[in-house]
Amino acid sequence: MIGIAFAVKHEAKEFLAALDKKRWGKEPSASLCTGQLREKEVAVAIIGMGRERAARGTEQLLREFSVRLLVLAGYAGALRPQIKRGQVAVASNYLDAGSALWFSGGEVPELRIATADAVVGDPESRRKLAEATGADLVDMETDAVASIARSRGVPFVSLRVVTDDFEDRLPVDAIAAAWESEGGRIRPIPLALHLVTHPAEIGPLLRFARFLPEARHRLTRRLLELVYSLGGSGGTSGT
Repeated sequence: MIGIAFAVKHEAKEFLAALDKKRWGKEPSASLCTGQLREKEVAVAIIGMGRERAARGTEQLLREFSVRLLVLAGYAGALRPQIKRGQVAVASNYLDAGSALWFSGGEVPELRIATADAVVGDPESRRKLAEATGADLVDMETDAVASIARSRGVPFVSLRVVTDDFEDRLPVDAIAAAWESEGGRIRPIPLALHLVTHPAEIGPLLRFARFLPEARHRLTRRLLELVYSLGGSGGTSGT
């Protein structure tokens, strides 16, 4: 069985739509779904945003299912000007001997990723993080998920699509108000209340949100290619 983890349901929407024979778990496993892709068994988990939530969600996935490869898929920000919105990449600094056996890179570049505790939303912060870490991209989950996978001996790949360019200035507070961090659902009332008092953030938020469906489509296409390239379905439900 192949494990696929997303921080939020928005990232997972197209991939879940491609699954056959979907079955969602019941509480406390409502964030877990199993299905098939070309007869390959897949377990999908919505693990939540940020290190702590992602670690807990990953632990739950690996407790319930025995997976031979864990792929974390989702959004990331560019830490360098030459990396552009829409680019899909694999986190090179989290590929080990085990995951490299599964991953056939093809046209997907390998870039270094850093994991931050909050959204990095302006060029100055991105430049400082790139200088401190040597990374090309930033997200909020890869380090934590990789640590859990490593502790269980599960090969791990982080596949990311860039949603914001180096020069972008994100409305960080509006994004925080808009997204429920556990499952990534939109929270219209907190968002509306925030925008009433911060109207200057409406335009930047719309520009950021407008590209997300295209970013998700590019990510899903590459993720499906990766899953299709893997051999046999293998694996069974876990302990």
